Amino acid sequence: MFKNKKGIGILTFALNNDNCDYEKLAYLLALSYLATNKHKLPLAVVVNDDTTCMNELHDVYQYVIKRSSRSTVNAMHHEAFLMQYTPFSETIKIESDMLITCDINHWIKHFRLWDICFTTQVYDFDNKIADDKKYRKYIKANNLPNTYNGIMYARYCEQTDTYFRHVDTIFKNWETKIKQYRMFDNFPPSTDFAMSMACNEMKDINFGINPTGLPGFIHAKPWITHKSESPWHKTLKWSIADPNTVIVNGVKANLPVHYYDKHFCTERLIKQYEQAI
Repeated sequence: MFKNKKGIGILTFALNNDNCDYEKLAYLLALSYLATNKHKLPLAVVVNDDTTCMNELHDVYQYVIKRSSRSTVNAMHHEAFLMQYTPFSETIKIESDMLITCDINHWIKHFRLWDICFTTQVYDFDNKIADDKKYRKYIKANNLPNTYNGIMYARYCEQTDTYFRHVDTIFKNWETKIKQYRMFDNFPPSTDFAMSMACNEMKDINFGINPTGLPGFIHAKPWITHKSESPWHKTLKWSIADPNTVIVNGVKANLPVHYYDKHFCTERLIKQYEQAI
């Protein structure tokens, strides 16, 4: 991959499958970032094939990177190789189904306090700390750090490389690994759980996992932002006057929105953001 890594930038994964066009989500992510941030960082996206991917990605991402052919357990396993994929010496990794609603450049000073920094608090549409116990009871039952990798930071260094190698090992040995923890029997390998386990098992690394509120995002998952199994954008009243003004139930979103339901990313919404930049 990239041997001479330099600078700070944002990276996302957009590995399409039969169920979701992640490239389209990554395109909206880039548009929303470009429309809301004054001092723009370079952007990178990992795709299945950089020659056949969505053409528009090449217009908004400085780096369109083909995924490696290495054997993986699932698509999320590729995130364990973040340090190999990234062209940056400092990487802000953001999930592709994230809508940036504000300038996030002031977070960089906070990120740099650690070699690896995670989101540890998520919020609701009132911009208040959300109750995530419905989905995190297994994390809490095992006294694991409540890490989210929806937005995270990693500095390229020996410690970080060692950490991600451990995440890779957890993915490869998932069936054995989950026997060390309670209630994980029915869960397939996932980045949030694997990274939390790795943090727990590598206590000699000073992770940014304290609940400081930064980074943070609105986690628009059923029973977190709305008491329903229905998608939030079909249940709540919302509007986007402009990329900096995302209103849900009368409240302006002060943080990025992890919109979760992929159907939120429509062609109409993409057109609106294209016009904004």
